[in-house]
Parts: sequence; structure tokens; C-alpha cells
Amino acid sequence: MKLICCIFDAALKFMKTFSHVILICFTFILYSADIKGQHPVYRHFSVDDGLPSTEIYHVFQDSKGYIWLATNIGVSRYDGQKFVNFDKQDGLPENTVFEIYEDAIGRVWFVSFPCQLSFYYNDSIHSYKFNGILKKCVGNYAIPVKCSFVVSEKDEIKLGLIYEGLISISKDGKLTKLHPKKSNLRSAHLFVSSDRVLISQGKIMDMYSLILNWDGQIKQYDFKNESNNYTHSQLMAIRNGEDKILFVQNDFMVSIEKNNKPDIRYMDFRIFGLYRDKSGNIWVATDKHGAICFKKGDIKFEPILNYLNGISVSSIFQDSEGGMWFSTLTEGIYYLPTGSFLTYTTEEGLSSNNVNTLALTERGIVIGTNDEYINYPLNGKIVNTRVSKTKNDRIQVLFKDHAEQLWVGTNEYLYNVKRNGSIQKYFNSKYNLLMDGGGNDKSRNIFSIKTIANSIDGGIWIGESNCFSNFANEKVVYNSHLIDKAELRSEALLQLNDGTLFIGTPNGLWKFSNHHLVSLVSKNLLLGCRITDIGYFEANRWLLLGTKGSGLLIYDMQDSIIQISKSNGLSSNSISSLLLLGNHLWIGTNYGLNVLDINSVKSKNFKISSYYKVNGLVSNEINEIEGDEKNIYIATNQGLTIFNYSNYNPLITPPPIYISSFWIMKQNAEVKTEYKLKYNQNLISIEYIGLSYRDGGNLKYKYRLKGLDEKWNYTANTNVEYAFLPSGDYLFEVVAINSDGIESSKPATISFIILPPFWKTWWFILIIVLAFGLLAYFYYLSRLKQIKRENELRNDNNWYRQLALAKQMDPHFVFNTLNSIQSFIIKNDRLASTQYLSKFSKLMRLILNNSQKQAVPVGDEIAALTLYLELESLRFQQRFEYHLILDPEIETTACYIPAFLIQPFLENAIWHGIMGIKGIGRITIELKKHKNQITCIVEDNGIGRIKSEEVKTSVQKAKQSYGTSLVESRLNLLNNLYGIEMKVQFVDLYHQDGNSAGTRVIINLPIIS
Repeated sequence: MKLICCIFDAALKFMKTFSHVILICFTFILYSADIKGQHPVYRHFSVDDGLPSTEIYHVFQDSKGYIWLATNIGVSRYDGQKFVNFDKQDGLPENTVFEIYEDAIGRVWFVSFPCQLSFYYNDSIHSYKFNGILKKCVGNYAIPVKCSFVVSEKDEIKLGLIYEGLISISKDGKLTKLHPKKSNLRSAHLFVSSDRVLISQGKIMDMYSLILNWDGQIKQYDFKNESNNYTHSQLMAIRNGEDKILFVQNDFMVSIEKNNKPDIRYMDFRIFGLYRDKSGNIWVATDKHGAICFKKGDIKFEPILNYLNGISVSSIFQDSEGGMWFSTLTEGIYYLPTGSFLTYTTEEGLSSNNVNTLALTERGIVIGTNDEYINYPLNGKIVNTRVSKTKNDRIQVLFKDHAEQLWVGTNEYLYNVKRNGSIQKYFNSKYNLLMDGGGNDKSRNIFSIKTIANSIDGGIWIGESNCFSNFANEKVVYNSHLIDKAELRSEALLQLNDGTLFIGTPNGLWKFSNHHLVSLVSKNLLLGCRITDIGYFEANRWLLLGTKGSGLLIYDMQDSIIQISKSNGLSSNSISSLLLLGNHLWIGTNYGLNVLDINSVKSKNFKISSYYKVNGLVSNEINEIEGDEKNIYIATNQGLTIFNYSNYNPLITPPPIYISSFWIMKQNAEVKTEYKLKYNQNLISIEYIGLSYRDGGNLKYKYRLKGLDEKWNYTANTNVEYAFLPSGDYLFEVVAINSDGIESSKPATISFIILPPFWKTWWFILIIVLAFGLLAYFYYLSRLKQIKRENELRNDNNWYRQLALAKQMDPHFVFNTLNSIQSFIIKNDRLASTQYLSKFSKLMRLILNNSQKQAVPVGDEIAALTLYLELESLRFQQRFEYHLILDPEIETTACYIPAFLIQPFLENAIWHGIMGIKGIGRITIELKKHKNQITCIVEDNGIGRIKSEEVKTSVQKAKQSYGTSLVESRLNLLNNLYGIEMKVQFVDLYHQDGNSAGTRVIINLPIIS
């Protein structure tokens, strides 16, 4: 019995040991397995994206960079953002187009069924002018042979047709059949040119007899059809390098090399198309088996790639950026930007497409999904290992420590995956901290792990939802909440060699050292941003801080921070993960993957490249990244993407750029290189497009409008508008910039002139100048004439004024006045003589003073008139009385009137009116102001003008006529000089009985400034 027990124990020990060996071997195989079975991420285009049909026969790129698609409902042109479709309404002779070709002068040819040709040139489609001859000579059902069409520089067309052989159409429309006469109907003639193989095939092709015409040498190859699986008789052939051609029909392939035995291969499916890429690989488009690639075109070996298996691919093309295009017969078109991006999803065995976390161990990548499983690649598939037995547990953190142990953090527990494959589970018990041993309080048993980092003591730091802990020797040795009462949601941790622990939290960066916890927000406000990941660049002692919303912060720990955000080239300001590999910092964001050359930080000329879903990512939203010297592993909610950046070819091809439309005053105009516009056509809109299929719609542009601003402006928009442009010469330039910073080799330009309005043209300005010159000259002449006339008027006025002065200084008046003074003296009437003499002297002084002036103040004129009337009243022994009425609105010192105009009318009133009556005479002088005039009314009660004329002597008549004409002449001169109307009105006054009651004289006088 003991023997049996010993044997049983020995067997049990052996089985345990064997199981560990098996587990270790399995784990080794698990980690060391090559990653296979993953699929690339295609961009797929269908009718919903703008294609006219999902049945596509051929894909082609023209010399300008546009992608053309031949479909059963016309052709389509793609610029990386939109499809422009053409059909019979746009000039195609038939909608079913089999093949597209470009000739030497840039015409894009379309080969339609049944054998009708057309081409696209200068933005429109033109039908081939000899289509009628083609239809007449080859019938209504001629089917073109694929890859057997060429247009020579002499405009000669050669075209291979099934059953009709090879035909040629000259420039003048002469059609020639080039299939050799009397040749075997079962043979096919292959004419090898510099870039293609033209095929002229017979009517019956159930066996293969190939006659090659190659560099003037003719050689025949006979092959037996051993398949007989297909009845279709169309042949295809392409150049396979300098000395090889590849010929196919249905499932039969033959590679023919000069002076060597042909290689033959039968496929299990029918072949629809052939293509040789830029690396010399031959791609085969197949029926329901996708696209197959033979390395360097060697069909002796198995294909190296098989894309789109299960889909019927009709043609394959590699564009100028290295992207691969696959047209299909039922699924539209697929585009593969680069083969450097491969993806794992649930189709390959992932337990979930929601990949939360990654860890790169020495034996391979480990994938943590949003469930209780970790995933390993194995032989092209994914092996799932269940870590947690709790169904609602989630893998949140994977971490490889210094000892190459794999730690798994979930929302409940901490796990350690041993190197032998066993899994250890750990609780977060506070009793593990306070004493050796367990406890019954399960309230603290649950971890809520956000991050894990290495500890310098050999353990690990654990960031949790409300604290951070140090885990070593299989237990928690420190907990910030329990020991230091520090509660922090710790989302990122990093411990330096000096023991300082940096903690990234939603409220910024914290530093923990010697049980002292301090916030670094006071150092710089940017350190108060939400920190999502922390890295360390030891060469410069920089902390690299990923934030949620503020981009990347580079903190030199001397309180200096460099911020890098979208404005500096990042694809997003919300960073989820950082990975430093050498001098390159990889940055995962919620919108794309970025890589920063860390050496460009000091100069602040940041070198950043960005990668998106259009480049091959399975999703733009990145949860975490890991990587090594070859691959970057990218965790997303759509699966895992592996970016083989060591084999990635950056975009070094400058993206071509074109002006796509030009709008004038919101009206679409034909795109030309230059325009001449009217002055009111100054609202300009320009649309442009850069061609980069790998970047898709993520191209950036810089533009400027010379003549308005020499500075380059940067944008992601494909249009720009200028309003209210002034007249002038303008040159618009725009350049496309791809994701690798490569700019267009030359800008797209468009120039235009906005003409000035006619009133700003040189001829109009010249006319205006001449007109103003003439006007100025005529004005000068007129002014000169006016000045002469004014001088003449002033001279005449002065002359008349002197006459008026002389009249006022009448010798009779002076003599009589002096006689009156003498009589007072003789009578020894000193008082009267003194008063008389004083008044006379004042009057003489006023007259002499006023004689020097064109105009005198009203006050001076009134004073002179008053003195004159007083002297005359004394002279005539008080035979008349006078009254002077002054309008209170008249400012006697500020209002000026012409001198010597009123006194002659007073003299007339005395001498010719009052002197003729027997009683006391009355003279009234009234001055009224009206606007800019003063009206003077002189009224007397004399004998009137009629009676006065009767009693006048001849001398008196001459004197009155002379005085009146003198005043009237002077008034006319003043009217002409000042441009105002002055006039004298005489009104005869009568009593009720009809007898004369006197005379009223109304004089309009100007107020002269």
C-alpha cells in the first residue's frame, strides 16, 4: 500500500512538473509567435460616397494626379475628397467603359463598349472623330482586349480586339488590321513595346499558341490547355521588367523570359487583371479571391499577399504616393494607403474590439480589452486568457515591471501573471498594511486601478481612483489615504531615481517625497491641467506631461514650461498616452497618432507628423500606445492597430495643387490663368484642391494674394474669399502641405487685374486735369477782368466820392456858413459864434475823415448829417426843424454804409423844398435795418418836386441835375462793386385837397463789412 502511495505521489509530482513544462513551453510559443492573420485597414468607396456604380472595371491615375474609374455607368474622377462623374450626357459615346489610358499630350482616353473611344481634355469629354469607321469595320460587338490600347505621338491608335485582332487607325482615319494574314486562328500575336504588350488574338483560343514579336525577333510558344475550366477566350499580357512578359488567360499564367524556358502556373480561379507595382511585384486581380501579389513577379513561388479575399477584383493600381487601389465588380473600390498599418479585431479572435491597455514584454505584445480577458497573438490568431473570474471586471491597466513581470490592473483587483503562466490575485486590504495577516473588513478589499508604475525599491506604484499605493513583497506597504490622509485620483505616476514621485491628477501635477505631498500648480498655472500621462526625457531632465485639453507640456522642473498644442501641429489637445523611443515622442490622442522630434523642442520649430484613420489606423480615438524599434501598437475602441513605422515610407512626393473653380461676384467663371475684371467685380472666391489620397481631407494649405498681402496664411479649408478688393494687379498663390510636411513643388496660381473705375483711369484723370486747367485759365481771365473792372469801379467810385466830397464842401455852403459866423462875431454874440464855429469845424473834420474811407460807421454819418442840419438851420434862422429816427437794431459803431450818399438829399430837401414855403419846414430822417441793408427815408414838407421845377432858375436846374445824377451814378457803381441792389425812390406827397405835401426819398444802403 505504501508502495502504491509512493508511486502515486511520484506520478502526481511528475504530472505537476510536466504541466509546468507544457505551460512554460506554451507561454513561450504564445509570446514568440509571429503576428499573422491581421488585416490592413482599407478605405472603401461605394455609391453612397459618390460613385456612379459599384461595378468598376479599371482604376487609373493621370499625370495630374487625379484617380479615374471606369464603370458600367460612365467614368468617375476622384480628387481625394469628392467624385465627379461623367456619362453620355457629358460627351461619352457609351456609358460602359472598360479601360482608361493617357497619351503623351495629356488626353485621358476611355475605351467603351462596343469599341467606341473618347477622351477628356481641357475640362471636357470629346468623342473620337473616327468612331463611325470603327463601328463600321469591326461590328457592333467588338470587345477590347485589356491592356492592349495605345495612342502614339503621331496620333495613331492601336487597339486589340477579341476575334478581330489588332487594328490601327491613322491620324487621318485610315483603319488597318494588323493581325497577320493566313495565320493560325488558334494563335495569338504579342507585340512587345516599350511600356506594354499589344495582343492580336485569333478567333479560337482553346489552346495556347503565342507568337512573340520582341525587338524585331519572332518566337513561337505552344502550350496545351490542361484546365478547360473556362470558355472565355480573352487574353492579357504585361511587361514584367526588362526581359520578361507575363501572359494570362482565365486561370492559366505563363511567365516568358528571353532565352529561357517559360514558367507556367495554373490558378484555382479566374484572372481578371494584371498590374506591376513600383517595387516590381506583380499583382493579380481575381474572381472572388481578391488581389494576389507575387514578389518580383516570380510565379514559381507562392504569393506573398492576398488582399480582399472573397471579393472579385477587376483591376489594381499603385498611385504616386504608394497607395494601392483595388476596383471590384460588386463592391465599389478599396484604397489601401500603406501596408505598414495592420489591424486585429474580433474577426482575428480578440475578446473585444474595445482595447483599453497594452504591455510589450520581451516575448511579445499583450492586449487588455474591456472585459476580463488578456489577449495574445498566436499563429495569426488571438488566444484569450481569462484573468478575472468576476464577470463585470475590466482590464484597465497592463504593466511590465523591471523584472519582466506582467501586472494586470482591473477595476477591482491586482493580478500578476507569472513567467510560468500562473496568475496571482491580490486584494487591497488595509490589514496588509497595518499588520502581517489578513482581516475580515472587505470594504477596502477592492482596487480601482487607473495606472501602474515602477518603484525604485523593486515594487510598483498603483494609482487608484482616490489614492496611490506602493505594492511590494506581495502586499501594500503604503497607502496615501490611510497613512497621510491624502486623497487623489491618480491617473499617471512616475518615480525618478532620486525617489521623487510625480502624480498626474484631474486637478494638475503633484509631487510626493518623504511623505510630503505638494501641488505644483503654484509653479505654473499650466500644471493645474488634467494630467493623463507622464514621461521623462533624461537627457534634458524634462518631464513630459500629456494633458486632457491643453496638449503636451514639457516641464524642465525649473518652473519653465513649453506647451505644444494644435496650433503647433498636434492633431488634438487631448492626449491619452505618451511613448518615448529614442529622440521621438509618440503621442496618442482622441484624434490620431502624432510623433514629435524631441530635438526640435528647444528651437520651438516643432517637427510633428500625424497619422489618422485615413492613413491606416482602425480608429482615430486612441486609448494607449506601446512600441519598440519596429512597431507602434495602438489600442482603440475598434481594435488593435500595429504600425510598422520602420518600414513606413513617408510622403515624400509633393502633393499637386490645382485651382478648381473661380467665382466672380458669386458667379462661377471658367478657370483661366488670368482675368481682367471691372472695378465693381471685386468680390472674388477661389476654390483649390491638393491631391493626396493617403492624407485624404487632412491636407493643410498656405496661400497669399500678392498685391494685397505678401504674408502666407495657413488653413485647412479648400476655398478663400476676398471682398471689396481695390483696383490693382493681383497674383493668388496656394500650396498644399501633406502630413509629413512636404509642400507642393510649385504653387497653383491665378492672376487677375481689377481695373480702376473710369474716374480713376489715366485718360479720365487727364481729361479732368485739362478741364480743370481750362477752367482755371478761364477763371483766371475772368478774375483778371473782374479785378480790372473792380479797380475801375473803385476808381470811379473814388472819383464820384471825391465829387460828393466836393459837393458836400460846396463853396457856397462854406462861404455862407463863414458869413453867418462873421455876423455873430460882428454882433459880438460870442456864444453863438463859438457854437457855430465849433459845429462847422467838427463837420469839416468828419467830412475830411470820411473822405479817406469807402464806408463809414452809421454813427459818424449821423453825426455829420446832424451837424450839417444844425448849421443850415442856424444859417436860415431856424426856418426848418428836423427829426432823426434811428432803428434800435442798428449798431452805430459796427454797421458801415457808403459815405456821402444821404447829404445831397437833405440839401435838396432844404433848398428845393422847404425854401419855397412860407411856414416852418420839417425834415425827417429815418434809418431802418432790414437783413443786410439799411433803408434811409428822407421826408420833407416842401413844395414838392413839380412846383420846385416850375420855380427853379436855369442855374438851380443844372445844379440839381448834377447832384442827382452824381448820386445815381455812384449808386450804380456800388451796385456793380458789391453785387447788391441799391436804389433811390422818389415819392411825391399830397394833402387831401390834392396840393403838394412834400417829398419822400427812399434810399437802400448796403451794410458793408
